[in-house]
This record gives sequence, structure tokens and C-alpha cells, in this order.
Amino acid sequence: MSREIVVDQVTMVFKGRQTSTIALEKIDMRLDAGGFGAIIGPSGCGKSTLLRLVADILQPATGRIQIGGLTPREARLGNALGFVFQQPTLLPWRNVLENVELPIRITGAGKVRRGQLSPLELIELVGLKGFEKALPSELSGGMQQRAAIARALVLRPEVLLLDEPFGALDEITRQRMNLELLRIWAESGTTALLVTHSIAEAVFMADRVFVMSARPGRIAGTVEVPLPRPRALGMMRSAEFFGCVNEVRDGLFGRESGVPGAESSEPGQAVETW
Repeated sequence: MSREIVVDQVTMVFKGRQTSTIALEKIDMRLDAGGFGAIIGPSGCGKSTLLRLVADILQPATGRIQIGGLTPREARLGNALGFVFQQPTLLPWRNVLENVELPIRITGAGKVRRGQLSPLELIELVGLKGFEKALPSELSGGMQQRAAIARALVLRPEVLLLDEPFGALDEITRQRMNLELLRIWAESGTTALLVTHSIAEAVFMADRVFVMSARPGRIAGTVEVPLPRPRALGMMRSAEFFGCVNEVRDGLFGRESGVPGAESSEPGQAVETW
């Protein structure tokens, strides 16, 4: 199952003792049910803040957010949201299986619902079969994030929110993890929304890329990605991929920015690694 995400005229203000900071201003965004969206923008533009508003971790000053017709709070209380943070945040004294089972224990969800994968099946889905009893300290960074993704999926959420989950990984591991995430997303049937700093990653992963401006964060543009699914790394050499990369780059820097490669969509031009 999956749900549409709609953000309508959302503004977020952080109030201090003497001053207030407008982090987001009049954000409009729509992601179809079952789609994969990516949010990209400069550091400090409010990408993670926007994701936390969708997750009901923060509440907007004005505007509204709907997740399949529900408020973020209603979606969260109905276990419709899964969140993967930048760090795995696994409990070090619990093994992989115990960490994945944790949301079930906290919520008292009890038996696995019909059509819902069990914790052991999710561990296999993310490629950690055989590591069920391993502690987080015995896993690589990529394996820890696999466990975190399995934990986020254990209550079968309809929306999966990801805040730069692979940003700390090396390039090779990050590319492998993105391919794995696409496979898991396709098999789980969720709507996915990813925050990233990488233009190439955003285009490779998403159906729709939301480009944000500097603070106060606004949606500067939306880029539709026509690449077919399932995706393969070879697509990153195609003219279609480079065209989308340059469209996103133009949204971030402008056509007259002088950023290398901003004027060309031909294969062979340099694209930043991820």
C-alpha cells in the first residue's frame, strides 16, 4: 500500500528568545502514491525540516500537509510512516533481529498483519540473512543502514521517509545501497521521499525531484525524471539522465551560473559523484 503526499502552502518558523527564523516559506509539493520523490537544495535550505514536517516530528506555522487524506499525526499514529535517519541509530546492545523488532514491541502491534513481512523476512529482503544475531558493532556502515531500513519497514508503512541515509558511506557502497533501496522500495510498494545533497543521486533514484532554494526554503522547481524502471547504473551515461541532471542543476544554480557541465546534456560530461 502507498499514499499520496501533498504539501500545501507550508511555512515553518523557528522562534528564538529574541529573533525568529523562517526556515520554509509557502512550500507546495505533491508526490503521487507509490512514487519516489527526492528533495535537493543547498545546505541549510530546510530539506530535513520539510521531511520532519511530513513525519509529524515538527508542526508547521501555516499551511497543511496531507498523507493520503490524513494529517501527519493521523498517519503517524496509524503506523503509516517509516523514517530512516542519516545515522542508523541502532541500539548497540540489541542484535539485528531485536533492533528490527523494536517498533513492534514499542507499539504493541502484536502479530504480523496479513500481507506484512515478518522481521525475519525483512532482514532477508534487505540482504542481511545470516546476520540476525549480529550486534551493530559487528556490521559495516552499509549493513547497519540496511538494518535501519528493515526496522523502518517492519510496521509496513505506506510512506517511507529517508533523510540522507547513505551520506556517510563511500561512493561504491552508496551506489550499491541505492540500487538496493530501489529494489526494496519496488517490492514493498511504499511511497518514498528522499532528502539528498547529490544531483546525480536525486535523478537516478526519483520519479520527481523537488529543487529547493536557499533559506527561507522554497520549491524553486520540480523536475520529472523519464528514466524507465527498474533502474541500472548504466542509465547514468544516457542523454536522458544528463538532461535531467542539468535541469536540476539549472534550478539550483541558474543557467548563467558557470557551473561546469551546466550547459550540456551530452553523455561524457562530468557529473558529481554521490
